[in-house]
Amino acid sequence: MSQPAIPSMDQAWELLNRYTKNPSLIKHALAVSAVMEALAKRYHEDAALYRQVGLLHDFDYEAFPEIGAHTVEGGKILAREGFPNIVIEAIQSHVTENHIERDTWLKKSIYAADELTGFIVAVTLVRPTKSLSEVTPKSVKKKLKDKSFAKGVNRDDVYQGAVGLDMELDELIQFIVKALIPHAEEIDLNP
Repeated sequence: MSQPAIPSMDQAWELLNRYTKNPSLIKHALAVSAVMEALAKRYHEDAALYRQVGLLHDFDYEAFPEIGAHTVEGGKILAREGFPNIVIEAIQSHVTENHIERDTWLKKSIYAADELTGFIVAVTLVRPTKSLSEVTPKSVKKKLKDKSFAKGVNRDDVYQGAVGLDMELDELIQFIVKALIPHAEEIDLNP
């Protein structure tokens, strides 16, 4: 049996904005979506599917921020809205506590992209120029060691995400920065 068609990006964007009011969370969704599209191209996968998973991965976070509810309740909403299981399961897999095996490039990609993309944006925002082109693996890794910086970012998820994609952390940081530069303006950064 084949998967149902994936709803359009317009439908995904409407759903994101229906549930997400915080501008920072919307920018995070846009950033992760851009990185996911780049990862799809790297792994010769479906760019539209990856982009949509990136856009919607945290759409339910404001309504259901608790572990055990985040992505689980969102999955029910996605199912009612006609999103196929491939989207729902990928989104749910980025939360470690859901215990979903990351057995596809899609699942590995959203897990790797989520935390590290958010962290790279945070590193960029504290730079005087807010320019992605000034962010280096060295500067990101220095901030990763500073436990008081971006405390909400799970460092283990960052390191394990790179391992899951068979990439060195430096390589993944450079990859994400390069993927974000064309989208800098829409996430309020400088290229």
